[in-house]
Amino acid sequence: MNSIFADFMVMEKLVVLLLLVTCGSTKSEAPTDLTGKAFTFPSESDTRYATLTPDMEGPFSAVTLCLRSFPDNSRIQTLFSLATPSHDNAFLLYKPKKGHYEVSVNNKPHDFEMPDNQNEWDSVCCTWDGRTGLTQVWVNGKRSIRVKISTDTVLAGIPIIILGQEQDNYGGGFAKNQCFVGDLTDVHMWNYVLDICEIQNYMNYFRFKSGNVLNWKALNYKVNDEVLVEPKQSGGCN
Repeated sequence: MNSIFADFMVMEKLVVLLLLVTCGSTKSEAPTDLTGKAFTFPSESDTRYATLTPDMEGPFSAVTLCLRSFPDNSRIQTLFSLATPSHDNAFLLYKPKKGHYEVSVNNKPHDFEMPDNQNEWDSVCCTWDGRTGLTQVWVNGKRSIRVKISTDTVLAGIPIIILGQEQDNYGGGFAKNQCFVGDLTDVHMWNYVLDICEIQNYMNYFRFKSGNVLNWKALNYKVNDEVLVEPKQSGGCN
């Protein structure tokens, strides 16, 4: 009986992965340079998301994630969701409310209270070192304290990375009240803790080293159900 149940669970995960590929999605045929572009999530939904294919599969013993968001700050927002077979929130960046950024590592969360913008782009980076467990958030050039979340561990297994929805199981379990509404751009991920100078370069739109796990300038992605790839809107015209 246990063997039959295990086989069923494997088949269920395969079906979920197949649905991610086939249901209403648009796939980049090759790594795409999205410089000057943004993913636009136009309204609340449990079917709108972007799936990103990493350039390496891990395991990851450290992470730096950077992105820029222009969110609807009146609601909960899921900015980034990385799930593994053993942890649905292996690495999650989540906004329970304006001015708060929650980071989860292998299902262990911590809430950082950080000032962010209203009707402007927010530049956000978060780092985690699996050796020490130290985790930190940067928002618009300002840093949080470093806190210990998950120590002596790795993000193990093939990751599924999704923008715009929180995975409550491996590749699915979406809820519209946790989805992202707004624009996301400049998503980069590294398998190490980026140094302070590189983070500040990212924050200030200076030249920085592109992510070696996710690189916005050479991104493999799929968008699902009216997630749009649009020119990034900035504060003025050139």
